[in-house]
Amino acid sequence: MDTVGIEDAGRLARVVSGQVDPARLTLFSTMKNEMGFLPAWLDHHRGIGFQQFLIWDDASDDGSYEYLSAQPDVIVMQSDFSFGAVLRYRDPDGVMREERAGTYFKISLPHLFFDGAFVGYVDADEFLILPPGVASIGEVVARLASEGAPSAVASVVEFFPASTSGLEGGLPQSFADLIAAYPYFQAEQLVDLRRGSQPDLKGKSKTARLFKRFSVEPKVVRRGWHRLWMPSREKKAQEFQKSPRHKTPLVRRDANSRLTGSHYGNLPPSPDVLLTVAHFVFTAQFADKIARATQWGAHANAAAKYRYYAQLLEKMRGAENGFLDENSVAYEGPQQLINCGLMRW
Repeated sequence: MDTVGIEDAGRLARVVSGQVDPARLTLFSTMKNEMGFLPAWLDHHRGIGFQQFLIWDDASDDGSYEYLSAQPDVIVMQSDFSFGAVLRYRDPDGVMREERAGTYFKISLPHLFFDGAFVGYVDADEFLILPPGVASIGEVVARLASEGAPSAVASVVEFFPASTSGLEGGLPQSFADLIAAYPYFQAEQLVDLRRGSQPDLKGKSKTARLFKRFSVEPKVVRRGWHRLWMPSREKKAQEFQKSPRHKTPLVRRDANSRLTGSHYGNLPPSPDVLLTVAHFVFTAQFADKIARATQWGAHANAAAKYRYYAQLLEKMRGAENGFLDENSVAYEGPQQLINCGLMRW
């Protein structure tokens, strides 16, 4: 296995559609077969001020690649590596670790084009929400620049319907319709910001709460020679993988500041700006996503979390208001997020 650094991204991935304009405020994402979310995702993030989209496409075959290639503000990149391929990564500090190709490209590809600029990072089922009174992501970038902050953190807030019956039907095709179909969230703080430090994570994700409530517990499955002996690393891979409570959706890309993985920047973020990412896990395509993730095995630890999601969905069927608890509230606007500590401005 060859060792790769950020500087190797240009030979490992290539632009297959569009042309990057380094002066435009850009949102980066890695995607595979996300046609269901794409129209709403692009429309929403255009609406909040992103001017360009840089997408690493992992050999989509559901029409996503063709759709993205037809968009005048989208640049598509591809690679011979799939998302789940394991690379030996040497970060700019010289630290070596194994990294999935999809995460490596998230770290490295924006560095090919943007020097000294802020870049956005959200996944296809994630929608960035701006604070009350803020009309454009450009205002957030300007504030971070004036503070000298290298990044802004966001609470990752899972949205959901009241019951599994709300997962039926087609996937809504706008952010407003997604909120209308899956209106509930947990009004509980997930992230605390401290000056000069990485974020302090609090509480539990909605996924973790549902696993506990419906008694979905990790179970080691032994196949083949693992019936005789299973390394501790393989056992750990079948434990629960924590659903994210935060990520860093805005990072200044320069020689000192960078994304270090799926959720953190290498430098402490702004202590005064906390955004919110609406995460639509529990949707009409939930069952299909479980099947796809399990088949690909590209997610963390061969998609073990999605095996538990399948168990959760089965146990929740028929449970009236099974998603709801005493802290579940219907979304009305970003001021709610401020009030319960999921956003700061």
